[in-house]
Amino acid sequence: MGEQLVWACKNGDMDQVKAIVEKPGFDVNKELLGGRNGLHFAADYGQKDVIKFLISKGADVNRPDRYGITALLASIFESKTECVKLLLEKGANKNLKAPDGSSYYECAETDDIKSLLK
Repeated sequence: MGEQLVWACKNGDMDQVKAIVEKPGFDVNKELLGGRNGLHFAADYGQKDVIKFLISKGADVNRPDRYGITALLASIFESKTECVKLLLEKGANKNLKAPDGSSYYECAETDDIKSLLK
């Protein structure tokens, strides 16, 4: 089930995401692969609708993966501006540090994202 959810989050397959996440007892913050959960994968791939859905089901926007990367930082690294904006609106902490000690602002490569992180 974990690999199916990873694929669905990466590809924006909402029907599959819902089918898995809405099963009784499913933990939306559960580690799926490499210390990452569905929100991390959706953020990496810019899947805004999946991000919204996972947050609505209780996904922790500030939960880091095993390397200390949050969904917000994943979106910053991948220059997914709309996802950065959404995650910030949903309470993501922009004042954390990347694994190398850089601020999230310093990790941003685009002016649009930098302006969101000010």
